Amino acid sequence: MPVILPRELEPLWLEEEMQESAALSSLLAPYPSEGMEAYEVSTLVNSALNDGPELIAPVEQGRLP
Repeated sequence: MPVILPRELEPLWLEEEMQESAALSSLLAPYPSEGMEAYEVSTLVNSALNDGPELIAPVEQGRLP
């Protein structure tokens, strides 16, 4: 399951020494939709062979490679 965290909580989530499941569980809350952005990306994302920043670049409407 993907986890979306505010930037300021990322260090706590990634801390290898953190063993307090209650503290980590408290981070598993819905991320506010106003903090998200949705846009169309290239169909290159459909292959695991592709990798690179171009995969998350927005494409113009109707201009997919």
